[in-house]
Amino acid sequence: MDYRYSSRSGSLQQSDWSEDQVLDTLNEASPGNTSTNVADIAGPGGSVSRRIRPSFPDSEIRRRLRTVPKSLVCVLPASVLWEHRVVPIIFDQIEDTYYIVAQDADDIALMDKLSFLLAKNVVLVPGHADHIVQTLVRLNLKSASESADSMLSEFTDTSVSSMSADDDEFLSDVAPASERVRHSAKRSRAEFRRGPNPESNVRGYDLYSSNSTVRKTRGRGMLYYTIDDGERVLRTSLSGERDLLVGPRRVWIGRNRFEALTHHVAHPGQFLIVRFLDGSQQHLPGPAELWEDPRVHESISTEDCLQLAAREAVVVYSRKSEMPSETDRRLVHGPAMFTPQPGEWLHSFSWHASPGGHLGVQKIPNSLRFQKLWLMPDQMYHDVPDVRTSDNAVIVIRLMVFFELIHIERMLDSTRDPIGDFVNAATADVVEFTGRLSFEEFKQATGRLNDPGTYRTLLSRAEQIGYRVNNVVYRGYGAAESLQKMHDQAIEARTRLQLDRATEEQTQDLENYRLQSQLSRASMRRQEQSSEVQHAIEMDQKKRVADLEHAERQREFERRKREATDQQREAAMQRVNQIQQQHLVSLKQMGVDLTAYLTQNRADQVIELRGQATSPQLHLSSRSTEQSSPNAESEAD
Repeated sequence: MDYRYSSRSGSLQQSDWSEDQVLDTLNEASPGNTSTNVADIAGPGGSVSRRIRPSFPDSEIRRRLRTVPKSLVCVLPASVLWEHRVVPIIFDQIEDTYYIVAQDADDIALMDKLSFLLAKNVVLVPGHADHIVQTLVRLNLKSASESADSMLSEFTDTSVSSMSADDDEFLSDVAPASERVRHSAKRSRAEFRRGPNPESNVRGYDLYSSNSTVRKTRGRGMLYYTIDDGERVLRTSLSGERDLLVGPRRVWIGRNRFEALTHHVAHPGQFLIVRFLDGSQQHLPGPAELWEDPRVHESISTEDCLQLAAREAVVVYSRKSEMPSETDRRLVHGPAMFTPQPGEWLHSFSWHASPGGHLGVQKIPNSLRFQKLWLMPDQMYHDVPDVRTSDNAVIVIRLMVFFELIHIERMLDSTRDPIGDFVNAATADVVEFTGRLSFEEFKQATGRLNDPGTYRTLLSRAEQIGYRVNNVVYRGYGAAESLQKMHDQAIEARTRLQLDRATEEQTQDLENYRLQSQLSRASMRRQEQSSEVQHAIEMDQKKRVADLEHAERQREFERRKREATDQQREAAMQRVNQIQQQHLVSLKQMGVDLTAYLTQNRADQVIELRGQATSPQLHLSSRSTEQSSPNAESEAD
C-alpha cells in the first residue's frame, strides 16, 4: 500500500508539489526543452524553497536519514547541527538548494541562518528529533560541547573505533553495502587493537522507528549468555536448529549463535503489516505488539492508519476471494480511521491543478496527486486564454467555478480528471459565447458571464461525471497590450467627459439648491408671520370670551346674592307676621277688640277722593311720605 500521498485530500488548495512531482511535470510539459528547471514552475525569480515545500512521508525521511552521506552532512558545522538538531539530506544542484531535516520546519529565522551559513537556498523538512540525533551519532559528529567547529576536525580510525556495537547494528540495517563493509573493516581493526569489549552488547533502540525496537541481551560472557526480562533471543545450533529463548534466562553459550529478536509495536492509530515466509500477509490494528521471528516472518513493519476527516472519502480496491482475477471497489467515508486489509490498495488520483508562481492559475496535468477525496464544496480559478471576438480581438476571460462532488461512483466511472473536464468545458462555453460578439458588444454583455445558463457544456459535463456546479463567477478580462491601450484611452476620454458632466451637474444642482433654499426661507417667514397674527387673534378672542364668562359669572353671583337676601327678608317677614298673628290671637282670646286695637294707631296710608274737579283725582300717600312732608298731611286734613 502506497502512503506517499495519504496526507493529502482532493482540495485544490493543497497543490503543493513534491520534488519528484515538479521534475515529472517539467519533463511532461517540455520533454524537448533541456533548459527548463524547477524555477520555471516556482516562479521567475524565486526558488522552490520559498514557494513549494516538498511533502516527504515519514518513511521517506527516515530512509534518507539512514543513507545520507557524511560529506553532505558536514557542510554545516557540528555545533550548528547539534544546537538546532538539523541534518541536510538533499542538495539540488539545479536549484542550488539544500533540503534540511529540522524539528521545526516553520522556523523562518533558522532557515535564514542556515541559508546565510551555506550561501545557498534552504528548504526545511519536518523530522523527528530522535531521528536527527541518531543520524548525528551514526556519523560520529561531535556535539556542541565537544567541538567549537566540527568543520576543522578530522575523523580518523580513533573516531571509528569509538563507535559502539549499537552503531554497528544500526549501520548493518540502514547503511549501503559499501559503507557497511568499510565500517566493519575499520571496526575489526579497532577491536583487534583494543581487545574485546565486554560492554559492547548493550540495549539499543532504533530511533528511526519508534514502534520497532531491537532488544539486545545484556551481553555475551565467557561461558554464559544472559537474556534480560522482557527480551527474546533466537538460538541457532551448529546443526541449524533454532529455538526461541524468553528472558529472564541465562544459557550456556557453547558453539551456538544468538540473535536478538525485534519487537514491533503498533499504537492506536497504527497497524502492523506482517509478511510471512509462505507468502501470506496479515494486518494487525493497534494497539498490538509482535516479535519478529525469522523462522516465520519475512518482515514486519509499522504503518500509520489513514485518518479520514468529515466529508472525506477514499476508494479502496480488493480482490475477490472466490475469484482472484476480479476486483471489488468500495468507498470508505469519514470521519474514520482506515486500516487496509491484506491485498487492498487505494485509488490514487492525478488531476489538473495550479502550481502558482508566475504561471498564476494555469492548470497543469497531474500536478495534484492524492488519495482522499474532498466531498465539501470547493472552488477554482480558471483563465481562458486567447479568446477571439467576432472582430478578431484577442482577450483572456477570468472565471471562478464553484463545484461539489455528489456521486463518487459516477465520477470514477466517467472520468479520470474532473478538473481537466471542467477546464475544457468552461473553455468551450466561453469561446462559443465570445465568438458571436464584437469587442464592444462583449463589454456590454459581460454580465451574462455570471449567468449559469451561459455554461451549458460545463453544467452538462459536471452532471455526467457526478459533480454539481453551484455557481460560475466572472472575474474580468484581459486584452493585448495595444488593444488594452486603446481601451484605456477610450475609458480615459469617457471618464473625463463623465467628470465634466458631473461637475456641471453639481454646479447647477448647487444653484438650484441655493434658489430653493431662498424660496423655502421666504415661505417659512410668511408662514411664521401668519402664525403670529393668527395667534394674536386667537389670544384676543380667548380674552374676550374669558371677560364675558367672568361678567356672566359676576351677574349670576349678584342675582343669587339678591335671591338669598330676598329669601332672608321674606323669611323674616313671615316670622314677624307669625309672631304678630300669635300676639293678636292671644289678645282676642283675652277679649280685646282687635279692630279698635288695630285702628288706634296712626293710619299708614290715607286715601283721599275729591270731587270738585271736573275729573276725579286720586291721591295716595303713605305714612312715610306724610311724615317726610307735613304739608301733605295738612292737605289731607
